[in-house]
Amino acid sequence: MASSDTDPVLVSSQGEIAVVTLNRPQVLNALDNAMRDRFIAVMGDLNADAQVRGVVLTGQGERAFSAGQDLETARGFTADNIAEHFRVLGGLYQSVRALDKPCVVALNGIAAGFGLQVALHADVRVAHPDVRMSQPEVAAGIPSVMGLWIIKEAVGLARAVEMSLTCRQVPAAECLEWGLVDHVVPREGVMAKALEIARDLASKPTLALRLSKQRMRELTQPEDDATVAAAMRIQPEAFRSGEPQRVAEAFLARRRPKPDA
Repeated sequence: MASSDTDPVLVSSQGEIAVVTLNRPQVLNALDNAMRDRFIAVMGDLNADAQVRGVVLTGQGERAFSAGQDLETARGFTADNIAEHFRVLGGLYQSVRALDKPCVVALNGIAAGFGLQVALHADVRVAHPDVRMSQPEVAAGIPSVMGLWIIKEAVGLARAVEMSLTCRQVPAAECLEWGLVDHVVPREGVMAKALEIARDLASKPTLALRLSKQRMRELTQPEDDATVAAAMRIQPEAFRSGEPQRVAEAFLARRRPKPDA
């Protein structure tokens, strides 16, 4: 699948393994609508491509896999449109869940919010010692709904609650201990390890792997669907209060250059 350097999601090939790169390094690969729509389309195309036997997800640059939702985009969220945003966001995560092929994440830096959640919907995660993972939505005035659920599925309710309420950045060693990541390797070896795992998984009998992933998806699909529905029900209440908008605007105001005195 062709892509240009300016695309918000890049696709390249390592033999039978497709490498999908989140490509907004100037904002730590934060998710905006263009990246979201491109990502969904890319994942659908790769799933339909018989030449692709596996997928590796990563981020552009050395600082972040993805720092989460782009707050500039979030300024446009209202009580009237936020439910639709979360419905489509659920479709993004579903595009990873729906892959019939192995999906490995090469975490090149921080994975927060969307970055954490999309990584947890994949099959295997590889990190380096400086990686941090976090669920910062509550600190942004946004109820933790979809993130809470997928973290619970990965590491249990108590740890999901702690991550979601404290919003702290969990270091790589703790992520490995908990099971948020599967491997921690030197920074320079992350992509090589992810490709090694993807190739190993892709070498397995294709039908057995596809049907196993189908059954894994079936085990959690009802709760995933219910979580998206809950987000569509809960988030408008938060945005009706104006709290998420105020927090986002305050953050952006702190980030803007100050005028000369």
